[in-house]
Amino acid sequence: MTTNGANGDDWTPGVLDGVKVLDLTWFGAGPICTRTLAGMGADLVRVETAKRPDGLRVAPPRPVGAEGLNLSGYYNNFNSDKKSITIDLTTERGHELGIELVKWADIMMTNFTPRAIRQIGMSWETIQEANPGIIAVYQTMQGMTGLHSEFGGFGAVLSTVCGVNYLAGSEVNPPAGVGTNYPDYVVNPIHGVTAILAALFHQRRTGEGQMIDMSQLESSVAATAGPLFAFANGGGEHLRMGNHVPYAAPHSAYQVRDRGDRLDLWLAIGCVEDEQWRRLAAVCGHEEWADDVRFASVTDRKANEDALDALISAWAVEQDGDAALEALQAAGVPAGLVLNATEVLADEQLVAREYFRYLDHSEAGRRAYDGAGFKMSLTPCEPQRAAPLLGEHTFEIASEILGLSSDEIGGLMAEQVLF
Repeated sequence: MTTNGANGDDWTPGVLDGVKVLDLTWFGAGPICTRTLAGMGADLVRVETAKRPDGLRVAPPRPVGAEGLNLSGYYNNFNSDKKSITIDLTTERGHELGIELVKWADIMMTNFTPRAIRQIGMSWETIQEANPGIIAVYQTMQGMTGLHSEFGGFGAVLSTVCGVNYLAGSEVNPPAGVGTNYPDYVVNPIHGVTAILAALFHQRRTGEGQMIDMSQLESSVAATAGPLFAFANGGGEHLRMGNHVPYAAPHSAYQVRDRGDRLDLWLAIGCVEDEQWRRLAAVCGHEEWADDVRFASVTDRKANEDALDALISAWAVEQDGDAALEALQAAGVPAGLVLNATEVLADEQLVAREYFRYLDHSEAGRRAYDGAGFKMSLTPCEPQRAAPLLGEHTFEIASEILGLSSDEIGGLMAEQVLF
């Protein structure tokens, strides 16, 4: 696993080297989007305020007993490779400094509500007047127009409004939800990155900036396309099926024998094809299962799924999970152990591909950071610097980008325009 220092001494230029990004986001979806740009090499300035810090700065997980605004694992993971300046944009002078950063930037992004955007004076009309060539991304809850444009919310709200929570659970119980704010982590950030890169391509060809009005709701609904379009095309209402799916059987997680370092161990198995089912029966030492008329085809197995699951569960609970996984994979049966967080961090495949980057943070210490999810052969796209301390780069940005003298910076700090 690769380790880089918090000061970025080993910094390697990425594909977006030279692109300047002004980050006015907070919490999850926005910061993860801009983190991706920073991981590609963009020069990213994150504006925060000590009066109302990003809520993730005070959120767990954090070291036991630790206090302060620089220790949250969530915040730090979402904000690698960024520089932090603390400006109160609600003040007259703070707003002027914010506009100077707009003039500096190629891209500005915020996921504040429209009301908050107006409060800090960063509407598209203001941004465009200050910098006609800028790309301005407004990643609001439900878009900048429409009946619900002023609604606020977070990923937990989006999971309900877009229908994801309704899909999770079993048919006989109420919707169980998905346990976390999935729209924040992948769907919204990567849709945002896609739009930004398209606009950046247009900007580089024409010199024209533009506004990106990104509804987090619409982005999240896109992830539920299967059930939506099944219903719209006569497929009927989605039925909650737990671990089961309409097109495969067996398809579930089956408890295997406990081991010394892990209790409650489960093995996921999914057979889409009849041949996979026959191979599973052979691995289980029950070739007769494959000849049972109840299990002859996927349709038959779905019709007798309770009996099928009972047979596999009785076999699995006597098995060593690692050995069963190896045997199933060798036979060409899709299978995988249900890993917990500790096991994912230590997973030999992720370790071999160096997915997690371990960076040194001056207060949080050496911590794991998510990788990009893909690798590029010529340019890096991965975290290289740990997340910034609150206001860590205020003096640097105020002097080098905003052109303020030391006395001016000191005066603005005394006035609590800068912190």
